[in-house]
Amino acid sequence: MEVCFFFINYVIRVRNKLKNKIILILLVLIVLSSCKNSEPEVGNRIVEDEVGVEKDSIEEFPEMVKEEAAKIEIINNASEKIKPFKFTEGLYLSAYSVVSSRFPAILDSAQAAGINTIVFDLKNMSGDVFFSVPQKGSYGRERYKTIINIPRVVKTLHDRNMRAVSRIVMFHDQFLASADSTLRPQNVDMTSWKESKRRKASWLDSSNHRVQADLLYLIEQAASGGVDEVQLDYVRFPTGGDLKNAVFQFMQDDFTAAKADSNYVMRAKPDVVEDFVGRAKEICSRYDVTLAADVFAIVAWQNRVDVANTGQDIARMTKHLDMIHPMIYSSHFADDFGYRTDVPNEPYFIMYKGTMLTKKYSDDRCRVVPYIQANRWKVDYSAEYVYAQIEAIKAAGGDGYILWNASCRYNNTLRWIKKYD
Repeated sequence: MEVCFFFINYVIRVRNKLKNKIILILLVLIVLSSCKNSEPEVGNRIVEDEVGVEKDSIEEFPEMVKEEAAKIEIINNASEKIKPFKFTEGLYLSAYSVVSSRFPAILDSAQAAGINTIVFDLKNMSGDVFFSVPQKGSYGRERYKTIINIPRVVKTLHDRNMRAVSRIVMFHDQFLASADSTLRPQNVDMTSWKESKRRKASWLDSSNHRVQADLLYLIEQAASGGVDEVQLDYVRFPTGGDLKNAVFQFMQDDFTAAKADSNYVMRAKPDVVEDFVGRAKEICSRYDVTLAADVFAIVAWQNRVDVANTGQDIARMTKHLDMIHPMIYSSHFADDFGYRTDVPNEPYFIMYKGTMLTKKYSDDRCRVVPYIQANRWKVDYSAEYVYAQIEAIKAAGGDGYILWNASCRYNNTLRWIKKYD
């Protein structure tokens, strides 16, 4: 029996050197079988190995083998990455919808309607992180709600020939903004800035080194989990509140650098956003994962003041993106925008214009796939409303659409799209 344990310990220690872990499992199972056949059952006693480290009884070894087998099964079942479809037909789901009992039924309806891409949350606006990562910092379980098993979700979607896209909210993070005020922009008097006195803080300093490092870490963990694409949302600076008093870290860093070097060129918000997106692209490229980003609706028009405030310069961002998602919801525009009379209920006009302009400013290699409104907020929602948005995207040369409904209720919408297709 001691020989058996010595051999088991040996193969466990060299398992990383074996090119095929299947061989490891077979070897361990063979040895276990021979040990059981040649020795009386050991029971639950504790056994020490040759270096004096206590090991569980032999009855615990099969569990270890099962864990190794489970890991290998995930690796072997992980299908090849699914590249973007010629025309993306996507649907957003919250993390809670993905783990709910409704998930299979949602996928059935989506598949029947021709949906080929599912976007699901791995981090939301509240700052909740929904997948397992080696925890960094002292925020603990309050931040990490590890309900999403990325390989399992990816396999479920790939089995239906659907792309698995993980949405990660960037600089809007209510949890961290409340938990650590030093991660927020600062006021000119060096107190912590927030966008509203009546509401709790929501925005982090988009140029803060610690904030960026944390998000890039999450991006890498998601990319290494097997998703087809990482989608960055809220990858911008805040646009509400008393912005003239908001001091961001890049401003302080630049001021210090300019004092030391008179030739130093001061940065603007678009410089910070482009640099961050570029670093995210480097990470995704290492894992053969495409990178996408959502942009503020009005940013599609690329007015100078909007670019300066948000930091979202489409031409510069799309140099590093595979796909860009302008969130062109008609409900978010004023009634008279573009000299119209009822923009919320003229979805074709606003979607056509927004898609066309996004394509105009985007890098030629970057696909333009707008989010479209799939809810009745402030609009006369109907099948015709949905059809108008899709037709506008096609007419403007867009590369697809993603349905957005915060409550993830798509029954009527998917039924309409199935009829439309």
